[in-house]
Amino acid sequence: MRAFLFQHCDSLVSTAIGLFMTGYAWRNLNRFRSSPNRLWRILPMFAPIMVLFGIMQFATESYSSYSWKRASTADHQASAEFPAATTAETATDTVEGVSVQRNTVKCKVPYKDIALLLSYSEILPESAAASPEQRVEAVKNFYQQGGFRVVSCIPEAHGSIPGFRLTIEKDNAGARVLMRMAIAPKAIYHVIAASASGFHDDPAIVRFVDSFTME
Repeated sequence: MRAFLFQHCDSLVSTAIGLFMTGYAWRNLNRFRSSPNRLWRILPMFAPIMVLFGIMQFATESYSSYSWKRASTADHQASAEFPAATTAETATDTVEGVSVQRNTVKCKVPYKDIALLLSYSEILPESAAASPEQRVEAVKNFYQQGGFRVVSCIPEAHGSIPGFRLTIEKDNAGARVLMRMAIAPKAIYHVIAASASGFHDDPAIVRFVDSFTME
């Protein structure tokens, strides 16, 4: 319910105001019609338009018209399909005193509390000997330390490149993260779909996560 109200806040407010204005105008219809003020005289006609606007806005928010386009990581080694416009970001992650640069392509799904990310980080020489299992355990520990619960972690291969598919949740599924990762010899690649309660089953999430490919 909270996610529904968040998604449709503007349209619900517009509709409520329109309904209030309509009821008030029709209860006082004769007074409005006889008013010397032209703005007051047209209020009974304007109020239903406000209701119609709110309903149309609600319909627009409920039906997302996605425009799917494939985007690649900065090194062009991995890609995924995004349903809306993307932005690029470069950040530095520091874990246990070790800093690693992370390059990310991000997308916020319109009108929905869903974030989609495609990113990669180069593997530092000092950690090159770590196995894929050790790397995915580090990812799981990172989320668990943040209060998340790892629901599933399934190995999968991207050709000759090992990888994993993870489902991670927090607050009794109030927040959910679907992730696929590919562990190449020189870099680690991720697609992440993070959603709030009420949006976990949006079809954009499945299509985005399943579209992840290694070149």
